[in-house]
Amino acid sequence: MEYWTERQLSSIDKMLNPRSIAVVGATERMQYGGRFLRSVLTAGDQVSVYPVNPRYDELMGLQCYPSVTDLPESPDLVGIIVPYQRVIPVLTESAEKGAGSAIVISAGFAERAEEDRRLLQVDLGNVARETGVRISGPNCLGLANVKSGIWACSSSSSVFEKLNTGNIGLVCQSGASAFGPFLSRAISRGIGYSYIISTGNEADLEASDFARYLLDDDDTKVIAMFVEGFKDARKFLEVCRLAAQKGKPIVLIKIGRSGLGARAAQAHTASLTGEDAAYNAAFKQHGVTRVSDWDQLLEVSQMLADSPAPSEPGIAVISHSGGVCSLTADAFGHEGLDLPELSDESRDTINEILAGFGWAGNPADITGHASRDTVELIMETLISEPKVGALVVASSASNEQSEHVVDVADRHDKAVAYLHTGNELGEPTGLDTLKSAGIPVFFSPENLASAFRKLHDYHNWRERRLNIGFGATTAMSDAQQSIADDLRAVGRTKLSECERKRLLAGWGVATEESATSGTEVVISVKRDDQLGPVLMYGMGGIFADMAAEVTLRVCPISKQDAQDMVNEVAGSRILIGSNGRPKADVDSLINTLVRVSELAVNLEGIIDEININPLIVLPRGQGVKVLEAVITLSHQQ
Repeated sequence: MEYWTERQLSSIDKMLNPRSIAVVGATERMQYGGRFLRSVLTAGDQVSVYPVNPRYDELMGLQCYPSVTDLPESPDLVGIIVPYQRVIPVLTESAEKGAGSAIVISAGFAERAEEDRRLLQVDLGNVARETGVRISGPNCLGLANVKSGIWACSSSSSVFEKLNTGNIGLVCQSGASAFGPFLSRAISRGIGYSYIISTGNEADLEASDFARYLLDDDDTKVIAMFVEGFKDARKFLEVCRLAAQKGKPIVLIKIGRSGLGARAAQAHTASLTGEDAAYNAAFKQHGVTRVSDWDQLLEVSQMLADSPAPSEPGIAVISHSGGVCSLTADAFGHEGLDLPELSDESRDTINEILAGFGWAGNPADITGHASRDTVELIMETLISEPKVGALVVASSASNEQSEHVVDVADRHDKAVAYLHTGNELGEPTGLDTLKSAGIPVFFSPENLASAFRKLHDYHNWRERRLNIGFGATTAMSDAQQSIADDLRAVGRTKLSECERKRLLAGWGVATEESATSGTEVVISVKRDDQLGPVLMYGMGGIFADMAAEVTLRVCPISKQDAQDMVNEVAGSRILIGSNGRPKADVDSLINTLVRVSELAVNLEGIIDEININPLIVLPRGQGVKVLEAVITLSHQQ
């Protein structure tokens, strides 16, 4: 499916890179209309600004126009800040004037949970798509092209100029979060953005559409997202597939993990949060780095944006404190990361510098040398170790030490991160030096270790995914198409045994005989409203209680996905043979998972649910057999 057109992406480009902006609902008061006008004026001469409000002749030193149709040119972007019932007429006038795009700040639509407001939002989206004046919003705060200094937003913040230009593109459904904690925390950490985009209720353009645009932006290396719910989750997964090809990580907060979070999201932007377990599976399958809070989103995004792919799995840690060394080592160990032992040559070099103090190991406790010029040689020795792919310095960031860290980082194509153990709010330190050089700075060992884990996981995933590809389905054969046609004619939701056998056999899943030995497993498919068919695998029979966990994947899956599913369920070790049991036909199990996945995709809209319980995995070379299966047809077929 083709989700994006050139015209759509062109409209987003005009929205993010406008040369002329009309502000409909501009006012002298510092409410939403006044703040939007004040914000766009900070762009200076690079943007022509046109206030629109029939109540004024002049605003903030600019001529004010009665309506969009009275403007001297067709604006690239129209900021719409009027009562909700006036939004569609203003958008229609903007289309008549030839406007390129619009941001609807106005609220009062689907987030009100009233049917007439929901329908009004549907109409708004339809008008945007029909006229080609694509919109962000309603119920958003706008956006910022940080790299060009264009702030088309109604944020009350007055610290725009303190934010660095960077290589992280932020796409956030919540405007107050985008221009609140994500802005203030980025400033305090020295983290820069290329763009900040709030999408609100997403009557037209979705977070996925803006993420797709950022994939083609050379100044954006990582896409950071705050999502309450997807209007079209499969469109997002297509963005993820494209992002993998381009090597642009997506770091995501997806709320709705709990019932309380899901209800809050519905009240805020009328979002559909979806089943969280299925989303977790989809994110893992598609290389999305999921985090849980603002700080993690910023820290992990910066780590992925500013750090090279690890050349080796090993990490070297250096600190002035043995206690900090131990605590940091524990955090790395908890994440399953490797702190390799040093070579004899490196240990001797560091011991000679320490002269009987500290500890020449990994982590290295270098005591007072952390504040001396000798720290640079110690760091150089550690980062040059052949098993080391990254260096961590845990200390209090003196000016001199920070300069040494930057010097070492500049000489090596390896990740360098800093764990700050001092007072962030105290006297000026070298933190600004580190931040300016793009050295990721952390303030807790746990967050540091978690970010390194995610750095390794992303690059390992991408390397493997590029080799194996994503799951894909082939067109149905004539025989399969005949089965599908017959199923559409069935006037009930449950299939008979004969119908079930014919259906499964049509996709190569054996069912015509009994099995006397083998291992029972369970395979099912359920349709998620957002993600489509979701495949589940787990152990069955007497082993179900031993390993109650199951694993999920969004269909279609690849053979490697199927192998991963088997590996992830601890009870699957029974299949490799133990306690006198013969080795099972795992290859046939993997093939069956792929075939059931393909069946679910081929017959989406016809089949609602598949439950194979049990599937008997026979000894190696003998295949698998379905003993029981329940297949439910869709009510909408």
